[in-house]
Amino acid sequence: MLFFGLGLGTVIAQEKLSFQVVDQNRQPLSAHVYGFSDQKDPLWVLVADREGQVSIPLKSPLEKIEISHVGFEKRTVHFPQLKNLKGEILLISSSQDLEEVSVLGRKEALGTLSSSLSTLQVSKEQMLNQQSITFAGALENLPGVQAMNVGVGISKPMIRGLSFNRILIEDSGIKQEGQQWGADHGLEIDPHTSGDVEIFKGPVSLIFGPDALGGVVKIHPTPAPETDGITGAITLDAQSNSRLIGSSINLLARKGQYFGLGTLSVLGHGDYEVPADRYTYAGYLLPIADQRLKNTAGRQLNFSLGGGKVFSNGETRLTLSRFGQEAGIFTGAVGIPTAYSLEDDGDSRDIQFPRQINTHWKLISNTHWTIAKKEYHVNLGYQANRRQEESLPHVHGVGPTPSGNLALGLSLDTYTANFSMKTPISVGSLQVGWMNQFMNNTYDGFEFLLPAYRSLQSGIYGVLEWPISEEISWNLGARVDAQRLRIDEHLQPIYERLQPTGEYDQRNPDISRNPVAPSISTGWVWQVDDQKLIKFNLGSGIRFPTPIELASNGIHHGNFRHEKGNSTLATERSWQADLGFSQEWKTISFAISPFVSIYQDFIYLAPSGRFSPLPGSSMLWEYRQDNALFAGGEIQLSYYSPWKLKTTIIGEYVWNQNLETLLPLPLTPPASILASLDYPFPKFSSVFEGLNIGMDFRNTFDQNRVARNEQPTPGYFLIDWRMSGRINISQKPLELNLSIRNLGNVRYMNHLSRYRLINIPEPGRNISLSLTFPLN
Repeated sequence: MLFFGLGLGTVIAQEKLSFQVVDQNRQPLSAHVYGFSDQKDPLWVLVADREGQVSIPLKSPLEKIEISHVGFEKRTVHFPQLKNLKGEILLISSSQDLEEVSVLGRKEALGTLSSSLSTLQVSKEQMLNQQSITFAGALENLPGVQAMNVGVGISKPMIRGLSFNRILIEDSGIKQEGQQWGADHGLEIDPHTSGDVEIFKGPVSLIFGPDALGGVVKIHPTPAPETDGITGAITLDAQSNSRLIGSSINLLARKGQYFGLGTLSVLGHGDYEVPADRYTYAGYLLPIADQRLKNTAGRQLNFSLGGGKVFSNGETRLTLSRFGQEAGIFTGAVGIPTAYSLEDDGDSRDIQFPRQINTHWKLISNTHWTIAKKEYHVNLGYQANRRQEESLPHVHGVGPTPSGNLALGLSLDTYTANFSMKTPISVGSLQVGWMNQFMNNTYDGFEFLLPAYRSLQSGIYGVLEWPISEEISWNLGARVDAQRLRIDEHLQPIYERLQPTGEYDQRNPDISRNPVAPSISTGWVWQVDDQKLIKFNLGSGIRFPTPIELASNGIHHGNFRHEKGNSTLATERSWQADLGFSQEWKTISFAISPFVSIYQDFIYLAPSGRFSPLPGSSMLWEYRQDNALFAGGEIQLSYYSPWKLKTTIIGEYVWNQNLETLLPLPLTPPASILASLDYPFPKFSSVFEGLNIGMDFRNTFDQNRVARNEQPTPGYFLIDWRMSGRINISQKPLELNLSIRNLGNVRYMNHLSRYRLINIPEPGRNISLSLTFPLN
């Protein structure tokens, strides 16, 4: 569900109650408040001012109040509850019933009225209904969003053709930092522990910082419970492909002003099954035993614990979370694979060498409060990201080493401190902020890819929001970011016949960088009438080159190639114009959002034309920079028939070109059309209720516009089936979700998958079942 908050600065006096009406983005709402006695007609009607402030009388014979606003369901609060509000009343978006089982996102496809960017709102329930074991996989049906899948349990989001470090992930006000530059490195976020999600499409460096060049996935914390008591749920998950089994328990508690939240989830799965019996690696044709990718099994243990206090004018909370994953790495994609090493070992759930062990700890403090209509936010965080890749040294042409079987160990510590304030001014509101981040990365292991480094980033920004009229709102912002980066020299031991020679090869020298870059953005929102909305945004984003792009020099097994950095890379910059238009009628809604982007000094990997001197690799790839052009957009059409059948059609297209080579850029998503049918069955039994049946039809077109040395990918047509509903057992509703992905068991290639590089297709038919038991 989409929740919107009512309640900043609630002050209860003896005769009056004053509070502010705001939405989820802390934007004020001019809501109507009705006071009732025991009569049908209201005693009085009040309208909140432009800042959402309203004061209501508490004198008898007041029995209850009703708060309403266009786009939200009406909320009723009875008189005994008024003095215990503590500044928290939640309204539910009126589009919830229509969107509960359909394509993710709000009925308003362009997002909220408070932002000139194209945004999407996704509730936690909608994400879990997608039955994906990865966070990114739960978002892939959104317009303009794709998921780069690399097997079971590993995927990352792509927005309008951009991914990796160009998409910023913010979790509870803190930028998620790990080794996200690798195709085989997932987001390390558990969908069960996350809250509602907001997605920004386009450069949002102004608010979120340098890495928000292509978009932002913003994860909101789970709201504090409204009332005293303990609630929760237990969820059981199962999938047929890889025979996945998982469970999650979620608990929420509140006593007075104090609350606590906790989530624990575990899962395990076997080897990844594909409809293929062979694949290609470094020019060799190798077997796939029993159509299963050997050693791709995995398991996870994740938890999140948090608690805090709710005040009359704000809230403070502290959250500790851990994402823990152990997963095998396909034996045929590391080192020098042989037919012997690919033979079936008889156990599809064991995890052997090579394997990866990923652990991500986060300790986050969130505090927000309102004083005299000024909003303050302070977010502090510490992250400890540990990534270990273990392998047998002799497979890589190396003898016994002090690191044992640790091929690559990366240890990243990140400290974050963000502060922002929003205050009303004569023409509207002004938001200012200061963001700081320090990172320290060390390494270990007998392989080398990424050196040790230290990075300090700091940025300040200001955003002016000016409501020109009741229908038109304009915004303007500016930001300056600075970085201090120090990368250490790395000397790699040289081996001959598996023995160290005592000599060393300099993989990278000491590198020092101190870039400073500004960014600006402006846009407007025009609410033409109740049915028509127009948005326009012109934004500039920046991205500092990452240590992997500046100093890498080794075999990246996730991409099956030797990658070499370039210490002369300049700061990336983008300019994007984004237009959005939506129109809603009684039974039809339509939205279109085209965009065009120009990238200066776009960083990408390109083949050098030279063979790698390292074993287990073929061609050497180097990081380069050129100007690039991106264009495309999304279109969405929904129809609600008189029989409650909802039909949704989403089309998306991304076109790009390197302006120097006049070739396309790598990993460009192909054009696609997604058609969905959803039907909510009328209640026909006291046992079964809320039954919804849906089908998705995805047509993905050929991708023949490919970069140099990139393979074209043929199109495909997939059908998915899904069902959800509630089963009332002993007056306790059991939530049921059942889906069948790739119903026709189609053999196809995903152009965005790293397995596409070695001609391994996507999984065949996959049946998913999820059962949720409430705990009250």
